[in-house]
Amino acid sequence: MTSSLFAMTGSTVLVTGAGGGIGAAITSAFLANGANVIATDANEEGLKNALSSVEGGDRAVPMTMDVTSEADIERVLTRVADQFGKLDALINNAGIKSGERLLTGDKAKIDRTMEINSAAVLLCTKLVVNRFMKDAGGRVVNIGSSLSSQGAVFNYQAGGADYCFSKAVVHDLTKLLAYECAPLGINVNGVAPGIIDTPMHGRPREETEARHAGRIPLARVGSPEDVAGLAVFLASPASAYITGQIVHVNGGMLMNG
Repeated sequence: MTSSLFAMTGSTVLVTGAGGGIGAAITSAFLANGANVIATDANEEGLKNALSSVEGGDRAVPMTMDVTSEADIERVLTRVADQFGKLDALINNAGIKSGERLLTGDKAKIDRTMEINSAAVLLCTKLVVNRFMKDAGGRVVNIGSSLSSQGAVFNYQAGGADYCFSKAVVHDLTKLLAYECAPLGINVNGVAPGIIDTPMHGRPREETEARHAGRIPLARVGSPEDVAGLAVFLASPASAYITGQIVHVNGGMLMNG
């Protein structure tokens, strides 16, 4: 028997960046738990390919969406309102990887990284809260980054400095939004993946394992499915008393407490 604590049947969930490895896995996990899922991505072809490769992907509602465009987000939210009448959870997963240094990097590239990875999280959340959640409550789950957000030693191992900066902002933004959203009955939490085997790495899993597995207590890199389950939990009734938290999924490579 499935516990009602984890049931998402009848819930409506919007996932951004669903064309990527983690986004597609999150979409599939919500569908498997009975949710209606609007899967969005800026890359239409990439979104279709991703959804065709995961279990249950054909039951998602695919839509192209630019997370930096208020008009584009509103277009998608109008579709949500027309088709489902509500939105129970927003998963801010869209992001890009970049390799710029902060002092000498290309300003346009740095600005673009910050716009997509950080500012868009706030924009999407504001629009969703104002349209669907300010009276009905809901859940917001932001995808950050475990090692990248720490900067310092891990900074240039886990991505460019601009990427690390953008994910550190997501973590702080999650806590600030959690505080402001609490009186509205909205829980806001973050998921911080460690080294996850996705196409974003641009290398075979074996190479990623060879580079990093020896430094991970669980002795392997993660899979998108390792992240997806936590996203569903944080959107489910089981997490009703959790807000403002950043939960790390990294096989023990970084231990916070």
